[in-house]
Amino acid sequence: MDPKTEITDLTICRALFAAWVFVYHVDLYVDFSAWLGPFSGLIRHGYLGVDGFFILSGFVLAQVHPELSAKTHVTMRAQTVSEPVNFKAILIFWGKRLARIYPVHLVTLLLLGAIYLAGSAHGLAPRDPAHFTLASFAQNIFLVQGWGVAGQGAWNYPSWSVSTEWAGYLLFPLLWYLITYFEWYVALQFVIAGFCIMGLIVLRLGPSLNLTFAFGLIRFFPEFILGMCMVRFVYIVADAGWFRAAARFGGLACILLGACAGFDLLSLFGLWFFLFALIMQADAHLPPVMPLPFLRRLGLLSYAFYMSFALAELLVAQGFRHAGLAPARHGFIFVLSMLALTMAIAIVLHVAVERPCRRRIDSWLAGAASQ
Repeated sequence: MDPKTEITDLTICRALFAAWVFVYHVDLYVDFSAWLGPFSGLIRHGYLGVDGFFILSGFVLAQVHPELSAKTHVTMRAQTVSEPVNFKAILIFWGKRLARIYPVHLVTLLLLGAIYLAGSAHGLAPRDPAHFTLASFAQNIFLVQGWGVAGQGAWNYPSWSVSTEWAGYLLFPLLWYLITYFEWYVALQFVIAGFCIMGLIVLRLGPSLNLTFAFGLIRFFPEFILGMCMVRFVYIVADAGWFRAAARFGGLACILLGACAGFDLLSLFGLWFFLFALIMQADAHLPPVMPLPFLRRLGLLSYAFYMSFALAELLVAQGFRHAGLAPARHGFIFVLSMLALTMAIAIVLHVAVERPCRRRIDSWLAGAASQ
């Protein structure tokens, strides 16, 4: 598996995870999950899409940045002598990761600020206006709102997860160096320990893993490391067709059963196993499990989409309040408005902000790396 090659199935998973989170947040207004009866948990636990992002992020970083490992290997199939820490590579890594998340984050935050001020001038207040403080705005600017300094959501509230991802990026070089320093079976032990830690979190805080802001990091880091560890041993079982099939269907079953039963730890295990199955598929050089070009394009748009729905929510909710309409009573219009506006904003952000900023900063960092 080429570290730099896009894995189509994982790109599609990004689209599915973003859609799952979006549907969960829309359901908080219209409660259409009640129509699903015993399957309502599939919607009401849509926040688990964030956990899918956390696991996926750990894997992708470990896959595409072998230069930050403790060994000189390009893949995990070959082990050689240890190398000294490459501090220049670490700085370039941080620069690239910040370039991928911060421009869209900053633009959405500034747009929300402008909408908040304009709405306030016309007597249109957002939900929980007391949360929209200068202190929380500053926390969002510096991407620390998910580090335990904030107790509630404000401004572009989905970005709490981006904040925890940024904490993961800062520690990734150290974590990846440690994981690759040992033999592959130690990474498997890390996986077992990671699920045990998540089990202790469930026992302590309840069956739900919808932990944000004050508890965001304790949700993020075990899952992030679970994703990183997959790179170390996926090649060992990738060629076993029966194991790929068992991981794929077993993982999907655990996701569905856990969501319907309200047991998030089972869904988390299913997410990890399902993603592991897709990664094995790619490592075995087999065609994608989900060869869906449309979903792949949505996957490329997923970050901008994820960062846009709070902006769309503020506009649509304010519009409904101004018109005296209740979202629950006009659910179809509310959902359609949210989807259309979120998609429109996401496309603009992706085309006008995300892609050009990435290209420019990547080009600048490439020049710095060659010096």
